[in-house]
Amino acid sequence: MDSNLSFHLFRVPVSRRKLGTLALYAFFICAGLWNALRGYQPILKGLTPIIFIAVAVAALLLTYRLTIRSVGAALAVLLMTFIAEASGANFGFPFGDYAYTNALGPKILDVPLAIPFLWLAVLITSWNAADRILRYKHAIVAAIVATAFDAVLEFAADSLDLWHWQGGMPTELNLISWFAISYLGISLLKRYATEKNADPIVPHLLIAQLLYFVISDAGIHFFSPQG
Repeated sequence: MDSNLSFHLFRVPVSRRKLGTLALYAFFICAGLWNALRGYQPILKGLTPIIFIAVAVAALLLTYRLTIRSVGAALAVLLMTFIAEASGANFGFPFGDYAYTNALGPKILDVPLAIPFLWLAVLITSWNAADRILRYKHAIVAAIVATAFDAVLEFAADSLDLWHWQGGMPTELNLISWFAISYLGISLLKRYATEKNADPIVPHLLIAQLLYFVISDAGIHFFSPQG
């Protein structure tokens, strides 16, 4: 009896974790399909910056212990990426010439406040993906994962009217800069943040968002072409 009870109690958190992962994918896939079918997009546009911030906070809390060093490292990443984005949006370096729309909410120096949180979320989830999916936990590998995510995101961002590049497409400079900044940010977190045994759902936060952007972009281009 005791053995069966222990087995039952052991299975409960596993089932909840699986349910949570399924709910995560269901939300982002359905949101992508909603965009693809040209549903009531203002709702998702309003939620997008909130989602960026929520994913960043969740990834941080599920990966690192809540210490002064961890919070300080996260704030340093937010500041570093904001400065890089402000320079890019105003001077065209280090990413190239692009401009944010008003879709992502309030801006400072032409940079939406949600964008540094997107960076933080991508860096932390890429670090977890390098560990749990690729089985090679290294800052370079995680930076490659983050850069690959951005390569997909750039197409969807244009389709979703989040930001636009002069000439329509980013250049190689954007990928090089994304890799360099990702490597610096991940290395900073690795050195100063106090990591714990991260929840297995963390890398799925990256994959689910990736699916959302792929579905949205493909649907808008091939199923609901504008104009």
